[in-house]
Amino acid sequence: MISLGFLSALCASAFIYLHHFGLHLPWFQAFLGIGALWFWLTLPPRAMFWSGFFTATLWFHWIGLSFRYYDLSWMIPFVVLGIALCYGFIFRLIAALGHIVPRAAAFGLVEYLHPFGFDWFRPALMFTGSILGDHLWQLWIVLATLALFIPMKHKARYAVPALFLFAIHHPSSTTHRHQLEQRIQLVQTNIDQAKKWDPRYRRPIVELNLQAIRNAIAEKKGAVILPESAFPLFLNHDIELMQTLMELSHDITIVTGALYAQKGKSYNSTYLFQYGDLRIMHKVVLVPFGEAVPLPKWLGHWINDLFFEGASDYTTAEKPSDFEMLGHTWRNAICYEATCDRLFEGNPKYMVAISNNAWFIPSIEPTLQRLLLQLQADRHGTTIFHATNGPITGIVEPD
Repeated sequence: MISLGFLSALCASAFIYLHHFGLHLPWFQAFLGIGALWFWLTLPPRAMFWSGFFTATLWFHWIGLSFRYYDLSWMIPFVVLGIALCYGFIFRLIAALGHIVPRAAAFGLVEYLHPFGFDWFRPALMFTGSILGDHLWQLWIVLATLALFIPMKHKARYAVPALFLFAIHHPSSTTHRHQLEQRIQLVQTNIDQAKKWDPRYRRPIVELNLQAIRNAIAEKKGAVILPESAFPLFLNHDIELMQTLMELSHDITIVTGALYAQKGKSYNSTYLFQYGDLRIMHKVVLVPFGEAVPLPKWLGHWINDLFFEGASDYTTAEKPSDFEMLGHTWRNAICYEATCDRLFEGNPKYMVAISNNAWFIPSIEPTLQRLLLQLQADRHGTTIFHATNGPITGIVEPD
């Protein structure tokens, strides 16, 4: 049972590692994804537990790496085990549905299940970048095809796989970024997370960012986008630095991440400096257990006191923010939330996403994030300009 669970998890996870190492095999990826779904529709309950356990481990083992920076490295194996057990029990519950049809329905809807607010488990992601599409309706076609084919005994069953043709991915024939790619400078930094918030390194980091902005000005760019928390401080409290950025914004639009504090509340924010003016946009969806504890307040306060030295959860904006830049409307997104459905309400045409992936280096997290951004870009027709500290900075276009 354990070996079957592990084999199914390998099928469900191989696509991440293939992309991580630069291997793009669309046909093979689709075959593995179909194989994973076949396992999930047919495995006995005990094997399904192990399938969920190992799948979660292979997808999400990196989550615990952030605890290194809270002097809680001893918790990493417990975090990995807790996540694996959580998804193991989810898969076991799906297996308890018994019949193949409700199982297929469950896996068609499981991306709407967000344990502790975490929504990165999306079975359709197995087909992102493959010959099959990653829209939810395309996943449902694949599941329906398997649910018809597997129990059928008649010779007509061999005609059923033709239904896969309706889930084929048809690449977009147009691109959206055209001139914008030439007008925008995406800045990728590689600041070690252990040094990022050390006051001894603050001035060199600030100077590195200012130099990147000046370089973009020298290259005649219209806008420059720096990563999440590129300035590792409460920027609204540094009046001199704010004034410098204001002055530079007469020559170039500056989008950068930094913290914001007001009236005892802290925000993870995007600062937009444009034509000598400033706009601040706060994060909407916080990282579970990274920026907020998704538990009842009394328990959340206890966990913050016990593990995070009494730090309070970040405060959020009520809704996503849009802004104007270079003649277009853009949706603002900060790291984790850039992969969330809520940030794509209204199908924005353009999005600026800023991330700090240094929390999870070395791991597959940047690759998994990039695949999720691609899935959202495909589903919503959104072109995403993504600037990161660490891998992977670039433009994600609907495919």
